[in-house]
Amino acid sequence: MKIQIYGCRGSIPRPNPEMARYGGNTPCIEVVSSPPQRDYVDNGGDCGLLGHRVILDLGSGAVDLGQKVMGEMFQAKKRQQAEKEANEGRGESGRSSTTPDGEKVGESDETKKRNDAIVPQKFGGTILLTHTHWDHIQGLPFFVPLYLPQFEWTIYGPRGIAKSLQEILSGQMQHDYFPVRLDDMASNTKYQGLCEDMEKGFWLDNDNCTHCDHPTTSIRVTSKYLNHSVLTLGYKLEEFAQIPLPSTSQQLFRRKKRGVSVAYITDHEPVDHALANGGFTPRDPRKPNCTADQYHAQFFENVDVLIHDCQYLFSEYAPGSPTSKEYWGHSTVEYVVEVAFHSNVKQLLLFHHDPQRSDDEMDELLSYARELAVKLEEECGGDKEKGRLKVDAAKEGDTYELDPYVFLDENDVSVDKEDSERKLESFYDANDEVSPPRSVNTGQQCVLLGFYESASGPIRDMLESTDNSPKVEVLQSRDELLHFAEQNHPSVIVLDNRLFGCTGFEFCKVIRNEMGEWGKNVPMLVIACPGEGQRARLTAEKLNLDDFIQGPYSPSYLFTRIQVSLLRMPLRWRRAPLPENESDRLATLQSTGLLDSLPEERFDRITRLAKAMFKVPVSLVSLVDEDRQWFKSNQGLPDASETPRDYAFCSHAILTDDVMVIPDALQDERFADNPLVEGSPNIRFYAGCPIKVSSCEDGSNKMPIGTLCVIDSKPRDLSEEERRALKDFGAMIERELSNDG
Repeated sequence: MKIQIYGCRGSIPRPNPEMARYGGNTPCIEVVSSPPQRDYVDNGGDCGLLGHRVILDLGSGAVDLGQKVMGEMFQAKKRQQAEKEANEGRGESGRSSTTPDGEKVGESDETKKRNDAIVPQKFGGTILLTHTHWDHIQGLPFFVPLYLPQFEWTIYGPRGIAKSLQEILSGQMQHDYFPVRLDDMASNTKYQGLCEDMEKGFWLDNDNCTHCDHPTTSIRVTSKYLNHSVLTLGYKLEEFAQIPLPSTSQQLFRRKKRGVSVAYITDHEPVDHALANGGFTPRDPRKPNCTADQYHAQFFENVDVLIHDCQYLFSEYAPGSPTSKEYWGHSTVEYVVEVAFHSNVKQLLLFHHDPQRSDDEMDELLSYARELAVKLEEECGGDKEKGRLKVDAAKEGDTYELDPYVFLDENDVSVDKEDSERKLESFYDANDEVSPPRSVNTGQQCVLLGFYESASGPIRDMLESTDNSPKVEVLQSRDELLHFAEQNHPSVIVLDNRLFGCTGFEFCKVIRNEMGEWGKNVPMLVIACPGEGQRARLTAEKLNLDDFIQGPYSPSYLFTRIQVSLLRMPLRWRRAPLPENESDRLATLQSTGLLDSLPEERFDRITRLAKAMFKVPVSLVSLVDEDRQWFKSNQGLPDASETPRDYAFCSHAILTDDVMVIPDALQDERFADNPLVEGSPNIRFYAGCPIKVSSCEDGSNKMPIGTLCVIDSKPRDLSEEERRALKDFGAMIERELSNDG
């Protein structure tokens, strides 16, 4: 795994000569998995492939990274062309010519075989955005590889409750601010909103080397919410090497899997502001609960490299002073060095440098951070299990390499064998089939505000202004709050610590102890009274509260904390189960000869009529294949011919004999977090009629091969008359298919 810094300055670019050594570009980091040809290179070869590219944030540093990516693409194409020319030179005749139809004349079978084996390299990768503040996305409009059709990108970022990730990113590219729109970018780019996922995460496979027999790597990405003024995610990337078995038993050494990891934590403020000046204590494993800051540190425990926001010194953070940076959403050096040390991090990179801090001042800050690390080590008595924390400050252009491979001798002995086995076990666990998400309430989410002293108007207005707004209930007295909670089981509870008839903590204790499983797990946030300090925080920890908010706060800050609690609910996206007769169904589909066939007017005519009648932007004839849905007829999605089957609403629709209608996908646990709902085409309404074809000559034993469906980006429903009409259109499709037989 190779890590390269392209931008590490916070808030705003600083092209200042006094900041040239550390750099003035805003956050952008490139992470590339280990080259798939590792063993091949060891033997003196070079297949010219890169690993999977992951880009962390698109600040102004993305401009230079984009130029590098373009250069790599041109070099790869030159290399492939040279290889083809070399193959032709090795042919029997050594020469060939080309007909007007593009056919090679005089090309030997051996040369043709070699050239056919040269698979075009894929260009692109994965972009992980921590949040959408301008300093983390301002390089996106200038990232050239997003404008070229040769590239494929998947952009991940925090999923909100008001707008999709794609809508938010398009904001800075509206015509008032920029001459090019996001939709004008020609690359094949997908957008996916993410929630916190510290356990399973998702995998980024090294798909550049599918034609190689060399070792490959996989990167697992997990995410965690950070404490910032908008929804912000931190990411952990763990790389695992996949090593083929040795071809001979005579080899004295062999490769074994191990893992390496990097955590990227930017724009995060200590949840307990008192820890900004130090005092962090690691979690006691004997206790069931942990503090929010211990939970934060647990996310990057034992990582090889931790890249963490360190914008301030405590003297600059200065709670209570006129120049205080409290609630600005950034960490202090004192806090970060402690959490990194107690989390057994191997190397800490100070990041998100203050835009006013010069190179000389950065040198002083780095020296201070290293002194803190040495002091912590001395206080722990040189505990060998902790090890020494290496502290550096990120600089533009710096690179760090982590090797996921380890040599083992013939007796399977390695200095880090125990660690290798532990990470290997984690690798296999993570590759197991993901279990179905837990069932959640599919109705409208509800936020209960117990406000006696705080003004409820601003936060209520913010919650109710979102497209998918939760129900908001504001009550003041203990009895009213308890009655509402018991009857309605709200999604999140936010309380003043002074209520009419009790304190917020007393109310939380009743919820936790007397309201069953829901009460034990419901997210609760308490707003501290002036003067309440450490004792109140300890009480909050004992009650396992999601948040304890102190001091003056803005409505936007509280709004973000509520969003985090709402979005920490279980994933709402279910893959459709396979039909019991799946093998027979697939055989019937294949027998029709429809898959990957050319468009036909007889089907397009029907989808055009359905689109017009139901007044929807999209109408499709979708065929559900083994691992995809393919569109035989497509009205409204000109750039799409298929999607993965896991994404397909139609894979659910073929399980029923009737029309399946989804009035609002965001309110349905099977589809709310589906990529086709989160991103383009932003499905909100779906209706699909199963299309059945007989698998027998006598017309019996009909199998569902796909659907006729209509789709809209706005919620709606179908009347009984409209459902019958959709069935009639489906029958017309079936009649056309029966005529083929």
